Parts: sequence; structure tokens; C-alpha cells
Amino acid sequence: MQKVKNILRKLSKLGIYIFMLPLYWLSYIIPKDKNLWIFGAWFGEKYADNSKYLFEYINKNHSEIKAIWLTKNKDTYNLIKNKGFKVYKMFSIMGLIYSLRAKIGVISTGLNDINMYTSGKIKIIQLWHGIPLKKIMFDDKITFRRPTIIKKILFFIFPFLKKNLYYNDSLIIATSNEVQKVLSSAFKVPINQVRVTGYPRNDSFYQKVNTNIPFVKKLLELKQIGKTICIYVPTHRKEGKVNIIQILFSNLEEIDSELKKMNSILLIKLHYYHNKEIRKLIQGKKLTNIIVVDDKLIEQDIYNILKLADILITDYSSVYFDYLLANRPIIFAPFDINEYIKKDREFYYNYDDVTPGPKCKSWNEVLVWIKKFKENPKLYEKERLKIRDIFHTYKDGKSSERVYNEIIKLIS
Repeated sequence: MQKVKNILRKLSKLGIYIFMLPLYWLSYIIPKDKNLWIFGAWFGEKYADNSKYLFEYINKNHSEIKAIWLTKNKDTYNLIKNKGFKVYKMFSIMGLIYSLRAKIGVISTGLNDINMYTSGKIKIIQLWHGIPLKKIMFDDKITFRRPTIIKKILFFIFPFLKKNLYYNDSLIIATSNEVQKVLSSAFKVPINQVRVTGYPRNDSFYQKVNTNIPFVKKLLELKQIGKTICIYVPTHRKEGKVNIIQILFSNLEEIDSELKKMNSILLIKLHYYHNKEIRKLIQGKKLTNIIVVDDKLIEQDIYNILKLADILITDYSSVYFDYLLANRPIIFAPFDINEYIKKDREFYYNYDDVTPGPKCKSWNEVLVWIKKFKENPKLYEKERLKIRDIFHTYKDGKSSERVYNEIIKLIS
């Protein structure tokens, strides 16, 4: 039965590709407007990541640019509309017109952030979605699917599929010379095609918090009464194909009880790929000091709350590289590291060399380190600053401005 479903799914995709192919060739013919830029993120589903922060920077500082956000998601559409920015459904008439006319397409994952079927002559700005600790793209020998002969034939017939994998004529953004080298290798592009500007989303560490978000207000109130805010952000397992709850969580009630004794709050934010598992995590449990954070609470963007956290807890997520800019304690919880490296992703670096904080084997150890960091937040500070300077050339909140300047050079 599953085999039949897979065949039908593939045939459905093929039908879409055939239907959309004329649109791709049309995108080569229609003249482009260099002041029209389209933006998207996370396969057209979310309003978040580097694309969001560059989009808002352009809207606030460069009225000469017509910045359009494209999405497939109704909630995302309404969120952006309520902010007063220009947003269209990706496959609406206006969405298609703007994507056919745009000179610049800004993405954070792949061409499906905007519309790969109209990408024929558009200049892609690949902002990506994190400083790689885990091997990505062509460097990933475990999960990355390299083109088979059949796929290469499909690439020839449907060029937009090839363009969604190879970024040969795109501008790629990095945060330092070290990251520039990694991304050049991962995307198989010349190193000068990767520009060191910093990530737009990291400008959030230098901006005021958005107190229009009720959950942000709640966290600020908790901090004002002396609560320590910890945030746990584990990375995904096999793009969401594995139940992360079984791997990472033991007895939440016991953890909750210890947090209460320490006057601490633990926010749990699972990766986008594991969104469906979030509510299962707390189902039937009475928790007072643990809050599971879903996208609705934070307007789809963890960077709305990340800088409010006093302590970050993670495993292999690139979010810790960004959090280094806050120079606050980081607890590493690589509970399944041997299994992860073997079956999920390899790393670019020796894990211990680039993770400036304690490595915990259980939640009991994590709780011990929360207490230690509450008593002395400067523990591991020297190590944090050392790693920060390797992976961040800029610490000034002007990354969006630098990316904008690079794009202007590209089209001038």
C-alpha cells in the first residue's frame, strides 16, 4: 500500500513539473525589475530566519526597493499582512506576477522558499539558516542525495530542479572567513561567491525586544521577578523522520520539580521539522516551570525570544553559534552523539573543540550546570569569546546593511 502511495506521489509531482515548465521558460522572457525583490523562508511556510530580518531592514530603510514576501501558509500570510508589509500567496496571480518580474530572490533554505518554477532569470541570494556544525549539502555523506542518472535526466527536462540544488550563479552569505570556506565547500562554489557579511537574523541581538508579542512580555515579567530563563533548542533528527521525544526527553515532571527549586524556567523549542511532536511532549503532564514553545507563541521566529534567555541548552544546533554573540552560558547536551554522527550527520569540526561549555550526558547533569551558571555566569567565558571570534567577523548589528550593499553591487 505504501509503495502504491509513493508511486502516486511521484506521478503527482511529475504532473506538476510538466504543468509548471512553461512558466519557467516564461520567466526567462519577461523583463526583470532590479528594484523588485521577493523573499521567502522555510519552503514558503514560515516568516522567520535571515530572510525575515533582511526583508524588514529593506522595508524600514530602503523605500526604493519593492520588497514582497511570498508564502503558501495562511497564518504566515496574515502575520505579515498585519505588520503592514507586502505579502502574497506564492501561487496567487499577483504572487506569480511579482516572482516573474523580480530581479532578486532572497531565500534561507532553497528555491521553494519563493517559487522555483519562476526562477529562470532571477538572481538568488542564499542567506542559508545557520553556521554549519553538521555537514550540509554536498559535504553531507549520510543524508544528502546525490543526483542519480534518472535525476540528471529530470534536471535536463526540468531545469528548475537543477537550479534548486546547484547555486552556481547565486550569492551566498557567511558570517566569517571560516564559515565562508565551509559554505564554499558545501555548495561547491568558488570562495569569492560567498561573501562575509554576518547573518541578518543576528541583528536581533542588537535590537530592542518586540514587546508587542504577548509571550515576550510574559518572559520579561518572569525575568523581572528573578526567574532564570533557560531555553532548550535541540536540532532535528533526520529531517523530522525520527521521533525526537523518545531520544531526548526523560521524566519531564522530575526536571520541572528541580527547576522550580532553582527558580528557573525551561523553554523547549523543537526544530521546525518536529513541530507535530510538540504537543505530545506535554500531553497529560502538570508542569509549572517548563514551557513548550510553539511557533504561534513567538510569531514563528525563535529570535524574538532568544536574546531573553539567560542560558542556552542545545546539542548540535547551529543556534549556539549565534547565541555566542550574547556571551551568555551555553550547556551542551549531546546525549546521542555517537549514534547521531554514525546515522544522521557528520561534523565539520571536532565537537569538543568548538563547543565552549560543559558537555552533559543526562538531564541530571544539565540541571547541575544550570545551578552552576546561575551562581557564576562567567564560567567558560574565555572559551566562548574565542569561538565567537572564529565564527563571527562582525558584532555590530549591521549584517542586513552589509547584505543589502552586496546585493546592490551585484545588480549595479
